[in-house]
Amino acid sequence: MTDYWSIPALENVYLEDSWVLSISAQPGSLVLAVDVVLREQHPVYRTPAAEEQYCYRRGILRFDGVSTLSWAEQGAPPAVDATGQPDFGSFDKFEVEGARYRLSGDFGLIVLEADPPTLELTE
Repeated sequence: MTDYWSIPALENVYLEDSWVLSISAQPGSLVLAVDVVLREQHPVYRTPAAEEQYCYRRGILRFDGVSTLSWAEQGAPPAVDATGQPDFGSFDKFEVEGARYRLSGDFGLIVLEADPPTLELTE
């Protein structure tokens, strides 16, 4: 197993306290809208506001080239966060083994084989 921060797109983020806002699985891709925690080394990191624990930025975590995907333990309704937005909890695990990824949290367990993920910050 490899740590997720060894993936170039994820090297300066902290997924364990990042929030999954939505998940979309389509043939060949998996897209997760996230409020992602940026580490201090990230180029757009800023000091968190007084009411924030971390530097959060909205983004899209995308897996392309998906050849297999299973999603178990799904079905729990999303919670509503402090801003009134639905969220599916944080990442409990994000494991990497070659081209195989295993993501788990309140959203269920997603296991997929794909190209390395990309992260696009949208805010």
